[in-house]
Amino acid sequence: MPRVALLAAALLGHGAPPGPIDFGPVQLGHAARHVVRVHALEVAASGAGFSAALTRGGVLVVFEPYERGEVATGTLTLQLRSGRVRIHLHGHGVDTVPPRVSVDTPTSAAAGRQLTIHFAATDNDLVRICTLAVRGRVIGRLAWPASTFRWLVPTGLAKRVRVTVVAIDRAGNRASATSRAFSIR
Repeated sequence: MPRVALLAAALLGHGAPPGPIDFGPVQLGHAARHVVRVHALEVAASGAGFSAALTRGGVLVVFEPYERGEVATGTLTLQLRSGRVRIHLHGHGVDTVPPRVSVDTPTSAAAGRQLTIHFAATDNDLVRICTLAVRGRVIGRLAWPASTFRWLVPTGLAKRVRVTVVAIDRAGNRASATSRAFSIR
């Protein structure tokens, strides 16, 4: 019997490994898992973001993308009693999660004086930029990782205002937070 036929027969008795494993799009900060139902003596995974481990149910293969848009390829190598089997691995990272944003201001500010605005923007990938606005007018644009902004409060504003912070991540996802109203004196 040819070696390929012997290997195929041995695999059928222990669960045949699949063809290529395509994890498809996987959210950054998350992992995709796939179990190969085969009795392996040893396993190894190569390729950025791929790992493998022996389990009771077979071989657990995990893909955790590192970068948005990353197209990762790798190889799962199974050592079986009947020989070595290689399975192609594929997946790519996506980012559809908007940043988380918060903003804090004092209860009052004086016109013509500096006001320090504290804000935070976090993301599963990276925040690219934060825009601060009062009454729809942009007062500042800051590259991340900024978390404070000093604003010269202009005269002639309404008695109570709010600051809105819009954060945009590298994938273009956006989120915003608006401060509580504070008085201008």
